[in-house]
Amino acid sequence: MPRPGDRRPLITDHAIAVLADGGARVLTHQAVDRHAGLAAGSTSYYFRTRQALVEAVVERIRHHSRAAFEDARSQAEEPVTVEGAAELIAGQLGHLADGRRDQALAVFALLGEVREHRELRQSLMRCLFSVELAAGLFRSLGSDSPQADAADLVDLLTGRLVGMLFGDGDLLPEQVRETVARFVRRCAGGYAGATT
Repeated sequence: MPRPGDRRPLITDHAIAVLADGGARVLTHQAVDRHAGLAAGSTSYYFRTRQALVEAVVERIRHHSRAAFEDARSQAEEPVTVEGAAELIAGQLGHLADGRRDQALAVFALLGEVREHRELRQSLMRCLFSVELAAGLFRSLGSDSPQADAADLVDLLTGRLVGMLFGDGDLLPEQVRETVARFVRRCAGGYAGATT
């Protein structure tokens, strides 16, 4: 949790917006200062290097993703069903393509930046969707291999998100939900609580 007066969350949120607007090439400390309306040098005071800023952006997106999932999960019905899980997951995907669009675009903008940094690359690739949270969801549905199913789901969602952000935009929310539901049904097959 940031301390009162800590500008890191503000700065990283503006860095995300800079990335979404112009891509990785325009991400500089000065650009973030301008975008946030901060005094020159503010971003570099908190993040000495560009890599430190990129790492903070990845962590900030992860924070937003976890909070969004936990909020949606807290409103979901218990016990979890396949249809309920599909609704939850598809809702998160739709939110990334709409309300959290800047965060999703920032992740894709940073891909080229992190290709030489294995740990940061892995962190970036998992900051929009959590394998751990998805594995917990699959466990509650009775999956025989919740970790593997979760990793596959994250890959599926990442691919769908690319299509939603950069495709021709003809993918309807119902189609996304049905794709997710089919996948979740297969993973939870045979579990009585997984029926609709």
